[in-house]
Amino acid sequence: MSRLRLPTLLVLAASGLVFLAGCATVRTRDTLGPERDWEYRIRVQPRVGAQDLETGELRYRGRTVPAVFSEVVLFGQRYEYRYRTEQDTFQGYRLDEDFEPAEITERGPELTRRDRSRGWYLAEYDERRPGTPSGWIWVRRENLNAYLDPRQIREFAAHYGLAELAGRTMAERDRRSNVQFTFSLHQSVGR
Repeated sequence: MSRLRLPTLLVLAASGLVFLAGCATVRTRDTLGPERDWEYRIRVQPRVGAQDLETGELRYRGRTVPAVFSEVVLFGQRYEYRYRTEQDTFQGYRLDEDFEPAEITERGPELTRRDRSRGWYLAEYDERRPGTPSGWIWVRRENLNAYLDPRQIREFAAHYGLAELAGRTMAERDRRSNVQFTFSLHQSVGR
């Protein structure tokens, strides 16, 4: 067996890295927000003989936003979490091109010092409190809606026990929906 020389090994290694980089490419990358702290990416994973797989990511200050929300609204744009199906090869956060945000007027009680230091408060989209910092975003997961400081996303998810949406199977999603519906129905009947 002959010995490979260092230049040959370097060329092979570089070729391998180029091949791996081509396997998962970024199709689009949009920088969002006045401070440019937010980024939206669509990653493409080419597949031989099949449609490419696409994954939508939101990133805040270089860190990927965990897939724990069904909706995220920031800077007047809504991103909905989508599951990959047989008909649609996209999974992850997808920009809702048809979303037209209602004009939000801050109302209700002033943002408390406690809520500001914690980094979130529970509210519907149209219930933004006076004093809410302009950089806070609105998120939704099932019956949980909140305005939150994006620096507190992981703490918020941990506090409410929000599991990642990405790894859930269709059966798990259906079972969770049935439990949620049954609980809601039971709550309203029992009053």
